[in-house]
Amino acid sequence: MSKSCAVLFFAGSFAILGVVSPQETQNYDKRDPTIVEYSDRIKISPNLKQAYYIRASEEAEGRDYERAIYDYTRALEINPNDAEIYNNRGIAYFEKTQYDQAIEDFTKALAINPKLAQSYYNRGLAYSKKGEYPKAVSDYTRAIKIMPDNAEIYYARARANDAIGKRRQSIGDYNATNYFDSHLAQAYYHRALAYNEKRDYDKAIEDYSKAIEVNPKYAEAYIRRGLVYGQKEKYRKCWEDVKRAFELGVVTEEENPDIKQ
Repeated sequence: MSKSCAVLFFAGSFAILGVVSPQETQNYDKRDPTIVEYSDRIKISPNLKQAYYIRASEEAEGRDYERAIYDYTRALEINPNDAEIYNNRGIAYFEKTQYDQAIEDFTKALAINPKLAQSYYNRGLAYSKKGEYPKAVSDYTRAIKIMPDNAEIYYARARANDAIGKRRQSIGDYNATNYFDSHLAQAYYHRALAYNEKRDYDKAIEDYSKAIEVNPKYAEAYIRRGLVYGQKEKYRKCWEDVKRAFELGVVTEEENPDIKQ
């Protein structure tokens, strides 16, 4: 999944000097000049929302989510009506697998800005992680209405529909995913799985082959295609694919960093 933690620069005004907490004065890694710069600004103006927000974004980029959450919270204390900050704090909670807190923040973001497609999408991801797939599908659908040409959202909705057994809807979403982005190997792979369940083996083979074309090291696609060849009694092709899969090292998508969920 891509993350929405890009640094957004907001016009801020310098506030009157106030008390600076230990979090603001801690010794940040001097190799990160942006964090050092905005830590210095916070020491001068501890009520400057922009400085906390930018420092939080840098911390999130470096996977220091605890500090990022602290700084997003400080920014929200200064300005509690910023949907983007709620959205990004929600992402930090999501990365810490604190899905309820993430959902709460995405919901607050949407209360401020109901047209923030990214928050619908992110909340859908959090619902999916909790296994609440109908809620996830609803949020992905809302996001698609705002961003109808985003392949990633169609793919997420397809996976959620797969999870609740709605194969026809998931295939339609995989079709849309591939239409807007033909380089997502995992979309071809999962559509092939859906065709497998429908016993449409020719279409399954076609999609596994497309997944392999996009990602020639997609071991799981090789072994799945090999199994389908076995169903069609094409045993030589079956053996070739299974052999290639084991040469690559058969792993699940969760274990393979080159295959994104």
